[in-house]
Amino acid sequence: MSFSSDVKEEMVRLRVKSPGERRALLCALTYSAGSITLGRGSMGVQYITENEPVAELIARLAGELYGLEADIRISQSPRLRARSIQVRLSGESCRSLLLEAGCLGGDSALTLGHIPEALMEQDAERRCYIRGAFLGAGSISDPRKGYHLEIVCRHELFAEELCALLGEYGLPARYAARKSTYVAYLKEGEMVAGFLTLAGAMNSTLAFEEARVMRQVSGSVNRLRNFEDANMNKAAAASAAQLVDIAYIRSAGELQSLPPRLREAAEQRLEYPEATLSELAELAGVSKSGLNHRFAKLSQLADALKSEGKAFLKEEE
Repeated sequence: MSFSSDVKEEMVRLRVKSPGERRALLCALTYSAGSITLGRGSMGVQYITENEPVAELIARLAGELYGLEADIRISQSPRLRARSIQVRLSGESCRSLLLEAGCLGGDSALTLGHIPEALMEQDAERRCYIRGAFLGAGSISDPRKGYHLEIVCRHELFAEELCALLGEYGLPARYAARKSTYVAYLKEGEMVAGFLTLAGAMNSTLAFEEARVMRQVSGSVNRLRNFEDANMNKAAAASAAQLVDIAYIRSAGELQSLPPRLREAAEQRLEYPEATLSELAELAGVSKSGLNHRFAKLSQLADALKSEGKAFLKEEE
């Protein structure tokens, strides 16, 4: 299973509390993955996805919010070794769903791109809308290989407004034309991690950060491999472990609340990931054993946060 699939499965499992949040989530899924179907005097909605949990989420939300019946069909392409899942909704409330999603105007004419203002009133609803857009047409690269997150948008206006929405949260997304679509994207590791946090996928954020740290450290080790002895390799491994602990503490939002000495040690390690313990101790003006004691305290805090995080996730489930 790909990292992108893991992220989507975590997002699907997240608890959505209010009807407004559910509506924002389904509306974004509708705009990013849905299309209108027309029959004899009737209107329906069809979604295409490769992810079965996403298909089940669409069907569940449509039933809860609009009382719509869902027909889920799976098709397999032997030649491409790809699976496509269709979710077809039918019923009188399809028109209401499309209106609220911003896909229809009041006169039943098709509209293009605008994110409905009624879904943007609460922060939680905005976050659910962003999550739904990713679930419907998003993907993320394996952080062990690179940092790239994108959401395919069928209309330029939607790509523009989605980027503007992400920009309000400090995520300067850009978009570009790709064949007949537009792609909103984030490339820097810090920005991709920020998106995952914004969308509520904390487990994926931590996995991403850990892979990112290990990739950075691995690159440093590879560059130094021909010049360093076994002691330097040991120091690099210790630095990697310290960086993983600090990344976890930062992702949990606890970095700024650390006591001054521990925060200083963490910030110095982040600034000098390749420095030896002796070099960092000299920069900090403390003994090597004193600095090592501070990193041990950071490791203990990271372990405590991991235990609390696991307990919280089990409680939420």
